[in-house]
Parts: sequence; structure tokens; C-alpha cells
Amino acid sequence: MRVETGVFGLDSLLGGGLRKNTVTVILGSTGTGKTIFTLQFLMKGLEKGENGVYVSFDMDEKGVLDTALSLGWEEVKDYIEEERLKVRRFFAENVSYLNNELMSFIMSGSDGNSRIVIDSFTPLVSSLSYEMRNDVNWFFYKLRSLGTTVITLEEPLSGNLDEPSVTIPLFLGDTVLQLKNIGYGEAFNRTLRIIKHRGSWHAEGVFPYRILDGVGIVVEGVDYIEVRREKVDIDSLIRKMGVKVPQDLYKKLKKMCDAGVAGTEEAIKTILRSLK
Repeated sequence: MRVETGVFGLDSLLGGGLRKNTVTVILGSTGTGKTIFTLQFLMKGLEKGENGVYVSFDMDEKGVLDTALSLGWEEVKDYIEEERLKVRRFFAENVSYLNNELMSFIMSGSDGNSRIVIDSFTPLVSSLSYEMRNDVNWFFYKLRSLGTTVITLEEPLSGNLDEPSVTIPLFLGDTVLQLKNIGYGEAFNRTLRIIKHRGSWHAEGVFPYRILDGVGIVVEGVDYIEVRREKVDIDSLIRKMGVKVPQDLYKKLKKMCDAGVAGTEEAIKTILRSLK
């Protein structure tokens, strides 16, 4: 079962959406639309009858509501009043904060099938060292048990992604999406790249996206992916090459075909030739 992101055009690039009970990291600098992404993610769940939890280290409930209203999402106010969407601003100085009040708040608004947002994770881990990795690992583990989570992470102005406060969340996250504002003109001003999507096929490449009033983020390039995806009939290919394929290998080859990655047929032919 996949969790729809609510971001138009993205789910097709993720093989159908996010995997349930995972942690997705959105990496990007200021102005790339990270907060808008998280609101779209929450709203999709709320529309489907799920609950949402929004944790911020920057905005209070009013700030979140103002952002939503600026995009024309008046329904967010109703979700907050109905307590289906719980919003709270926290203040944190170090990673030790992960284990107390923050987790208690998230747990109070979660039912195991909730959508959880932490925007942004950066203030919480700004002083993070590699020795604190176990704390973040524990935190991510708890989040997975409570629902499907999206956290945002500020990209360093220097562009250096080797800092522990960046590398550790990226390493521990199940899915990592990078949003960039590259300033090459209207059509390619903002781009999205899927760095990893653990346990699932995902599209390779850089995809332009726009932020539009009323709908939020719209990712382009889905048609290109559909053209690039390769359709392979594994049974026909096996018959054509005249080989006997063990059942366990057949299942693996079938999964390759279902993913439809470009170059699949040639890769399978290479594998089948080794069986002759």
C-alpha cells in the first residue's frame, strides 16, 4: 500500500507514492517550497480521513494557517478547529530534546495511521555529532511506528552536505527528496531530484516543478518517465531465449520487469545467457 504525497506529478516518480510508515526527508534551501510540500502532504491525508500532526520550530499555529490561506487552502482552518490537524511550535537547542515533550506531543496526535510533519528538523540537530546518531535513529524508529512522516532539512548555504546534522538524517531517512532553486529561468527555476527511495523503484533525473496558487507544488516530467519506462514480457523473453529459469530467479526478473526501468530487457538477456 502506498501513501499519496498530495504533490501533483510526484507519486508517479516514486513508483506510486511513499511507502507506509516511513520517514521522508525533504532537503532544500529557503524558498524552495519545503513548507508547502509538507502542507500538501498533510492535506491529502486529511482529505482521506486521516489525522495530521504538524511540528514546527519556526511557525506557530497562526503562521501555518496564514501560509495555507495564502495558497487558498481555507479548509486547513476547519481541520485545526476539528483537532484532526494538531499544530504546535517547539523550541529546541540540541538533539536530547527528541526524547521528551516533542515525542509526547506527536504520540498524542497519532494513531498509527497518521501523517506527521516536522518542519524544520534543522534546529533540532544543528549541533548534532556522529556520536548522537543513535538518538536520531531511535527517533526515526518511533516515528515509523506512529505513521508516515515527512521532515524538512535546510540545505547549508555552503552546499556542503558532509556535516553530521545533514548526513545522519539523510542516511537514516527512507526517502530523500532534494528541492533546488537554480535560477535558470521560469521553466527550470526550481527542480526536484529523488536521491533515494528505499525499497522501491524511483525515477532518475532532475525534474522541474512550479509552485502555483490553489494547488501548491506541481512536478513536471511524468510524461517523459512514461515514455522512458520499458515494457518487457518476461515469459516471452524466456521462451525466445530457450532457457529454464529457477522459480526464485523468475520472481526477481518479474519484479525488474514490473519496475520498467530503461535498459531492463538488455539486463535480463545478460542474466538469461548466463543460464545456458
